[in-house]
Amino acid sequence: MAWVIPTGASLRRKGRLLPCAHLLAATSALAEELVFEHYALSTRTLKKLQYEIRFLKDTWPFPEEALAVLVKGRNEADSPSTKRESYFILFPYGRRIPFSRGFLPALMLYIFTHELVHMVRFARYEASYFAKDEQRMLEERKVHAKTREILKPLAFIPGLPETLEYFDQNYQRR
Repeated sequence: MAWVIPTGASLRRKGRLLPCAHLLAATSALAEELVFEHYALSTRTLKKLQYEIRFLKDTWPFPEEALAVLVKGRNEADSPSTKRESYFILFPYGRRIPFSRGFLPALMLYIFTHELVHMVRFARYEASYFAKDEQRMLEERKVHAKTREILKPLAFIPGLPETLEYFDQNYQRR
């Protein structure tokens, strides 16, 4: 069962989502710092929050409305003695997104922060990864509110206020 960041709009409008190592590294590192500082996470909790970023081609059944998907699994590259649960933040390779290229850093920062908040809530047992459908939208709204709270002080980042407003409207509609 995956957790999805919905677009709330057609994916056929503006830019395309393609891997860019520098952008992914910078925005995921900033999101980690913000979320870990906000929650004052312990080393024990940090160990539970292993994740990988992957771009998937059309062979995986990616939800049409999704910008990103969070799934839980095991990293098969680990040796049997070190194998533990990991999260995977999945992006659809080449998918059109409802944002212009100038908004991509703000969008990626939002997505990583949002998904890390989910992971923290799951690790702290504040939410269940396996929640029923009727509980999922309530959880998504809580996570969006927390993501907004964490990112609000960074309103000087180009495109971030508009990105937050976009997701405010998106989660109000649902």
